[in-house]
Amino acid sequence: MSRNTRVRSGVAAGVIVVGALGVSAVVAARGGPTTPDDLEAAIASEPLMKVLDLPSAEGAEARALFVQPTSVGFLCVWDAPSATSRLRQGQCNSSDDPLGGRAISASLAYDGGPAVEGVTDARLVGLASHEAMSVAVLMSDGSGRALKLKRTKVGADEFQAFAYRFKKVDLRKGVGPTAIVAYDAGGAEIGRQPTGIG
Repeated sequence: MSRNTRVRSGVAAGVIVVGALGVSAVVAARGGPTTPDDLEAAIASEPLMKVLDLPSAEGAEARALFVQPTSVGFLCVWDAPSATSRLRQGQCNSSDDPLGGRAISASLAYDGGPAVEGVTDARLVGLASHEAMSVAVLMSDGSGRALKLKRTKVGADEFQAFAYRFKKVDLRKGVGPTAIVAYDAGGAEIGRQPTGIG
């Protein structure tokens, strides 16, 4: 059983592309078992902290990256319109290992599809290790998109947070994201996560 999960909360139009699982896949957290109901209750009632904005663009509503440390031993990262909205998408990892054993942990959500050309709004949110000095999205046409990073402290841990809304011109041409890559100060790759599309 895994100590992390990717979840959708509420009735959202988008689709989590990077490894979607239900809350029922959640298992043990720090100090003992956590049931899916425990995590669901924490997600519903505990506060979220806004880290980065995803401004409205080309008819898509403004959203933001939120982090939600929970009392049941998970750190959740959400793409949501507000801190109180149940229309949030993202993932929860054990607070003991917020990046799920990697240098980068990201969620890609989108409306439309299933082909890239049919996607009407695609968003990427996530956290990278504090050692990451840059993060880029690799696109299916061989190009890359550098992401702005924001150093973020959650509890005792420091991360590099990122949020990105893909341009509709790329999506209409069928150019989609293939992977998210983190690099250290010397430009060496320290983490890569495929997106599953593009």
